[in-house]
Amino acid sequence: MASIYKNNQAKTDLMDLYDEKLKALQIDYTNIDVNTKFGKTRVVKTGKTNGKKIVIFHGYNAGAPITLEAIKDILDKYCFYVIETIGQATKSEETIINIKDDSFALWADEVLEKLEIQKVNVIGISYGAFIVEKLMVYNPERIDKCVLVVPSGIVNGNIWESTKKLTFPLIRWNITKKEKHLKSFLSAFAHVEDEFLYKMLSLIMKGVKLDTRIPKLLKSKEVENFTAPVYVIAAKDDVYFPGEKIAVRSKELFLNLKEVHLLENSKHMPSKNTYPIIQQKLMEWIN
Repeated sequence: MASIYKNNQAKTDLMDLYDEKLKALQIDYTNIDVNTKFGKTRVVKTGKTNGKKIVIFHGYNAGAPITLEAIKDILDKYCFYVIETIGQATKSEETIINIKDDSFALWADEVLEKLEIQKVNVIGISYGAFIVEKLMVYNPERIDKCVLVVPSGIVNGNIWESTKKLTFPLIRWNITKKEKHLKSFLSAFAHVEDEFLYKMLSLIMKGVKLDTRIPKLLKSKEVENFTAPVYVIAAKDDVYFPGEKIAVRSKELFLNLKEVHLLENSKHMPSKNTYPIIQQKLMEWIN
């Protein structure tokens, strides 16, 4: 199997950073390795052991540490399972999964089955929302309540804005390898003032063979049988999936859409000052 990393050192550096971040959170957690037909999948379980279960599918290459940081203050209220996406820079295997068929749904469904979770509250973040959407279509009965955060698979961003803010700085960086151009690219969707986040994203850009496949947009007819409550958190300044477009299309897509909350002055990767808002909405919706 070909590696998603450009070299062994890149993998070592990223996994060391992963371990460092998880340790810095100072939380109790359990690592569960689930064997699936797609390969070994790491699940990080944390929170209140007998609390209401919440399953999280994280953003692209984000993994458990950065995901759990955003909800650290409510870990004592629920039992969280962060399922680390296979084929990304996580502790799961590096198997690349087909995004055009039901493979992601089959993988997610198998992980939940082996965790003995039949029906559960699910959170999908960015790319993780695409995985949740696949599960909605394949096995809607798996999901009790659904929260989509800055979700992919609903709308696409403005081509010109993406070109100006993402493509041009990326081309400049690829040519010059100057940090200022990398920082310009990353700052279009993340708050690079966060030292850890900048270090992680830099390592990913420099050491991971990025998956450039774009998930197709969800269609209304695909989720016409999905009746579980849906809640959405979108970011107004999201260059990838603009918040106001997300709000409009979500109303068209989901029969049981309960609420769309727009994060003000927020990029695709929410900043730390939005974490209390995200936590508040999650508690309000899950309860």
